[in-house]
Amino acid sequence: MTGLVTLSSKNQFTLPVGIVRELGLKKGSRLWTKVDGDTITIKKAGDTWDSLQGSLKDTSLTKGKSVLEIIELAGKIESKRLAKKYGV
Repeated sequence: MTGLVTLSSKNQFTLPVGIVRELGLKKGSRLWTKVDGDTITIKKAGDTWDSLQGSLKDTSLTKGKSVLEIIELAGKIESKRLAKKYGV
């Protein structure tokens, strides 16, 4: 399903009712957004990890990354730290 939306003066837009119904969205529903070039993708947030998005402080390492990407990055950093500590 597709639909045309208009950006308001407050940088907001309203999803077409057909899309809201198709996805089963309700007031307070959370959506993922992703920008790729001039394309914006909006996806229904479906699991517990999605609900954490935006709750982590943006740093140079985490800015623009999803919660799962941050967890993966933290695992890599911790692995390197432990390898150095134990000479592995």
